[in-house]
Amino acid sequence: MLVSLANNQTIAANSSATYTYSPNSVQKVFINVEDEHWEQALVTVQIGSTTICNGIQAFGLMGLTQLSSGTNQSATSAEGGFLVLEFGNHECSQADNLYVTIQASSEISATDVSAIVDTPGSVGAPIRLTEYSDNTFTSMNNLSAISYDSAHATVDEDAYNCEIRTAISSSAPSFISASSYYQAHIVASNMYYTNFGLLNVHGVPLKTTYNYSSAAVTDRIITMEQMPQTQEQRNQAKRSSRLAVYASGK
Repeated sequence: MLVSLANNQTIAANSSATYTYSPNSVQKVFINVEDEHWEQALVTVQIGSTTICNGIQAFGLMGLTQLSSGTNQSATSAEGGFLVLEFGNHECSQADNLYVTIQASSEISATDVSAIVDTPGSVGAPIRLTEYSDNTFTSMNNLSAISYDSAHATVDEDAYNCEIRTAISSSAPSFISASSYYQAHIVASNMYYTNFGLLNVHGVPLKTTYNYSSAAVTDRIITMEQMPQTQEQRNQAKRSSRLAVYASGK
């Protein structure tokens, strides 16, 4: 179901605001900002004490959004932006609240935060979004990754290679090729299609190592990683699904 965490909120410059909800499970978070300087804001999402989005720049999250949402982002930052954060399915314990924290470098107003929670039949794995600024790192249980420049430069002519290794394969595509891959998958056509690269999409979660030159324009990689589930969490998801079927009368 859709729930609201905040509507038309103003966040002062160099400060942060946290919006919360108490769900049984979490699937998605939406953030809509109708103001200037929104791209520099950092977004952190936690369920209880577990971080599932680690202070990622809103501009980078917009890159992810363009792969799943047909919303045309504004051509100018003054008109704001829209973010969709996809988290698979996180089952929450009774003590776990959802926390969405937005840290603003400049004042942003008209901030709306909402979420999809407690969706019947959502028994899939939980997903974590992690941003890396290191040039060499390993992402555990990796499903996919996008790349971009934190200064928001275009990367479609960034002629450096990124070595990507798993236990079953390795490759070293250029960020130019990653831009082409990204453009092939983008849902909406807008002003930002040359600002991002899609590095990989795995059919199953794989331990994945990335290595690229510090001289590249690209300096950030956001990974989508599958998180482990406890047996209790899996049972809770199944119970919710059975209750939904029972309530439907089928």
